[in-house]
Amino acid sequence: MKKKQLVRFDWAIKKILRQKANFKVLEGFISSILNRDIRIKQILESESNQDFELQKYNRVDILCLDEDKELIIVEVQVEYQLDYLQRMLFSSSRLVTEYLHTGQKYGEIQKIYSINILYFDPGTGKDYVYRGITEFRGLHTQEKLSLNPTQQSKFTPAKDASDLYPEYWLISVERFNETAKVPLDEWIYFLKNEKVEPHFTAPGLSEALTALDILKLSARNRQDYNRYINRLRDEASRADTQQTLREEAWADGMHRGMQQGIQQGLQQGIQQGIQQGIQQGIQQGIQQGIEMGIEKGKLSSIFELYQEGILDKTTADLKIRAFLGQGFDELVDSYLSQLSKKASRP
Repeated sequence: MKKKQLVRFDWAIKKILRQKANFKVLEGFISSILNRDIRIKQILESESNQDFELQKYNRVDILCLDEDKELIIVEVQVEYQLDYLQRMLFSSSRLVTEYLHTGQKYGEIQKIYSINILYFDPGTGKDYVYRGITEFRGLHTQEKLSLNPTQQSKFTPAKDASDLYPEYWLISVERFNETAKVPLDEWIYFLKNEKVEPHFTAPGLSEALTALDILKLSARNRQDYNRYINRLRDEASRADTQQTLREEAWADGMHRGMQQGIQQGLQQGIQQGIQQGIQQGIQQGIQQGIEMGIEKGKLSSIFELYQEGILDKTTADLKIRAFLGQGFDELVDSYLSQLSKKASRP
């Protein structure tokens, strides 16, 4: 038997699942996440209750009020958004203020569940489902802050402080490994593949098979769905093209940068070599000067001893000649010449 082709969940949220007759699909999905039976009382006005053509981003949402007066917002986002986590926080914060009317007490703030279906990686983790809560723990005892009996009675069913704050769910569809072990996995399998396996039993999926069947769409809805799919493909192709162009520009920039770097490196190397050569020459000249000064002092002492008659000419001549071959021959020759001239005088 050929499997039914089902529409994407994000399009269904916008066009089909807002109808009361299809609440069971949404109820089943949300129940699988929160692991308790959810009954939707009504669909409220949400940020993206507008035509797809007017939306700038591939994001849709639906805001539900359940029978416990809890607000549940389900959002689907296709395109990557760097600051999505902050946008998610903004959405839940806005709901807190919008649904607390003037004059109402803070104790009437409604519990909010933010369920986010993402077709991109929201971070660097390896899991495909993340739950986020605001939890208070003692700095020294690490104990969790719970509500006292009076608070629990007032804010039923809350037991801990975290139960009063928004609860966030992130579902990274692309990370799902296709193995469905629990009802929520079966729903994520459907979100990724747009099909339901015969053995799936998650609540709401049997209703989804009927409500989301492409063949049962009206002609108008089918045209709208096809336009939406084509727009997603166009945007995916545009994003891929932009990524390719960025990679090519990066590679070209790297090549040009390396060539320019090589030329600059050669010039810098030459300049550094010259500077180092000058410094080494100065140091070598200083050293040679010191050595020559020492040798000159020694030769001068020998010559003065000869002049004072302490050394005879032969001894002085031998001592001076002993310095030949040590790099100062010109200086040694000048002293031998002076010695010869001095000895030839009467």
